[in-house]
Amino acid sequence: MIDPKHLKTSSIENSYTIPSEWYYTDEIFNLEKKTIFNKSWHLIGSKSKIPNPGDTIIYEVLNNPIIIVRQEDYSVKAFYNVCQHRGGPIVRENCSVKFLQCKYHGWIYEIDGSLKKVRDFSEVKNFDKGDYALKSIDVKIWMDMIFINFCKNALFNLPFENIKGHIHPLNISSYKYHSRVSYSIKSNWKTYVDNYLEGYHIPFVHPKLNKLIDYKSYQTELFDNYSLQWSPLKSELSPYKKTKALSDKAFYFTIFPNLLLNIAPGRLQTNIVEPQSPKSCTVHFDYYFEDLNDKSIVDDFNFSEEVQQEDIQICQEVQKGLESNGFDKGRISKKSEKGLHHFQSILRKCFADG
Repeated sequence: MIDPKHLKTSSIENSYTIPSEWYYTDEIFNLEKKTIFNKSWHLIGSKSKIPNPGDTIIYEVLNNPIIIVRQEDYSVKAFYNVCQHRGGPIVRENCSVKFLQCKYHGWIYEIDGSLKKVRDFSEVKNFDKGDYALKSIDVKIWMDMIFINFCKNALFNLPFENIKGHIHPLNISSYKYHSRVSYSIKSNWKTYVDNYLEGYHIPFVHPKLNKLIDYKSYQTELFDNYSLQWSPLKSELSPYKKTKALSDKAFYFTIFPNLLLNIAPGRLQTNIVEPQSPKSCTVHFDYYFEDLNDKSIVDDFNFSEEVQQEDIQICQEVQKGLESNGFDKGRISKKSEKGLHHFQSILRKCFADG
């Protein structure tokens, strides 16, 4: 049981960080799945991976196997990758199909999820194929990106229109998917998000990034279910494409609970912080560029890799500290850690609301 005093949200001046045990216990991890992740929107990836009808993406979110399928009308649908006969797998790898067939007993489904054909069921009474379609999952598309939600009543709405307003006149709607890089990290997913939510660590953890941004002008803005950090860039040091629109700023969005958007001139980078266990997570970086042939892409990747390795090192070290006998709760800087306080306040409320 969580101590009720840890669920109370205080003003940032009087606040403490969440207890360290929230970063490594099975109890909290299971509570997060129930109260947060089963009710949240999850970014799967680029719909450009499934350009044609029958193209599929398989994915797994917190042990839920999923199929994403491009339909005949070019819309996108999502289903649990689970046959409604005995729970067998439908698709084992990304592929293109004319129909979906269970790998266990061969039940056949149309790509719209309806049950088409079964074997040896002629003598089964009160069996209607219409009752055994694949279980669907809600889908939203933003730009090129596919989002799913397991719950009909989502915890929060996705703030797409707000993001457009924040970055205007920069327009990322035409940016094209380039590739994905994934990292396995030995830390709780919140350890990684906490780190992302503040620039307080940048001078000590990211020496090259610290030279690129104007740390003294670093700003954090808070909204209902997301926050925005932004900073002017020193254009002469920037690895990003030089553009006329907002070429001097970088934007860092955190959408609760685990979606991060890094927007820089000519480039969008999405980060999915995927919980794996109480003490580990996987972070998927998807890169989108205004011009897939731009020569600055190599510099962008190299710079991002350097920053990411620095973040991985510090997050894994912090995770050890959180699990040690030497730490429980810390204080929060009003000036530099507003995003962290905002995120942890939403987390406390989700737990309190159950």
